Amino acid sequence: MLLKNCKIIKNNSIIEADILIENDKIKKISKNISNNENSDKNNTIDLKNKIVMSGIIDSHVHFRYGQPQKEDFISGSKAGINGGVAYAIDMPNSNPPTTTKEEFEKKYKEGKEKSKINIEFNYGITENNYLDSIKNAKSYKIFMVKSVGDLFISDYSKLKDILNQNKLFTIHAEHKNIIAENSKKYPLNSWTNHTKIRDSRSEVEAIKEIIKNLEIVEKLNQNKPRIHICHLSTKEGLNLINNAKKTFKNVKITTEVAPHHLFLNKEDAEKLKGMGKFNPPLRTKEDCKALINGIVNKTVDIIATDHAPHNIDEKNNPVESCPSGIPGIETLVPLTLDLVNKNIINIFDVERLLSGAPSKIFNIDNEIRGGNNANLSIIDLDKDVTIKGETFKSKAKFTPFESWKVKGAPIYTIINGEVYDACGNI
Repeated sequence: MLLKNCKIIKNNSIIEADILIENDKIKKISKNISNNENSDKNNTIDLKNKIVMSGIIDSHVHFRYGQPQKEDFISGSKAGINGGVAYAIDMPNSNPPTTTKEEFEKKYKEGKEKSKINIEFNYGITENNYLDSIKNAKSYKIFMVKSVGDLFISDYSKLKDILNQNKLFTIHAEHKNIIAENSKKYPLNSWTNHTKIRDSRSEVEAIKEIIKNLEIVEKLNQNKPRIHICHLSTKEGLNLINNAKKTFKNVKITTEVAPHHLFLNKEDAEKLKGMGKFNPPLRTKEDCKALINGIVNKTVDIIATDHAPHNIDEKNNPVESCPSGIPGIETLVPLTLDLVNKNIINIFDVERLLSGAPSKIFNIDNEIRGGNNANLSIIDLDKDVTIKGETFKSKAKFTPFESWKVKGAPIYTIINGEVYDACGNI
């Protein structure tokens, strides 16, 4: 296969070249590659100066292993392709939770067999299994508030021992005690009260708890853990992490934000109802602004979706029985590209947030270079998009961004040399 007239984003520059792909790999990158060099002469695509990026990574998805009525590896990966995403990292709060080596290997095997995109997996940490070493785990996921089964840390005094390892830990930072305290003040009888129960203080105090224990780890000077804070949602939380980044020498900290925490706020909660229920929940407009500023000034490392599909009937339930989360993998790229067209960020920021930084954090080799597997995301910055849940390839065909008009979209997703159309009929 030959891709003609590419604008390749690499090393904060644009390279105008053709890309020759053969046997799943990038064979050659050069200007004016002749079709005579293409073994599949019937498969030449003139990209007409569209943007080519290293395969985009969504490092936070729930493909609902064990809950096929919500999503599975086939539908989730098709959603990834439709969204221009070449790699996904699946979370361990499956059914059953991925907290044993046996469950991890079973899930890993099925995911690798069925997923149409490159898929990796996190291992779920409990107070009993935290010394487990899982060869194929991309990271070790810590929930600081109850998730599924035993997949959470109930005794925070154990965090210093858990974190004192040479591992990458991804952390859901909501403080269980703050949530319990707020639950006594506010009945879960409104969408606004959901945001109050899991208020900004719950995230801030959880981050403080993590930093306090990392300070102990730092002083012990035995190991060099890497900490990745998932779906960061508050201005104060971001400030705490940025200060910690400057302080620690042995500990490396990175952060991600989700699109719903960038573009939606808690004033939308009552209007959105179930479509706006998340953990952590929607925050203030000031928090949204701070996170976008963090993207601009590079204190936020990556954007990831927390893709969390549910049945629409569940999302239409009253707040107390409505599960948190939305499908997000298909709106990640258009929503991010829209920031480019609004002159808030540039295309190099997009590459950093969706490809370059996550590849370094999670050790994924998606580089565009000769000899590497051909995993590419092809972008049309000028494509006008109206987001419609009905066009999603996910089993969850709804979104809080319904009918949003944005500019910029993926048009092809290339997975190990296989070309797929992206962006469906959106």
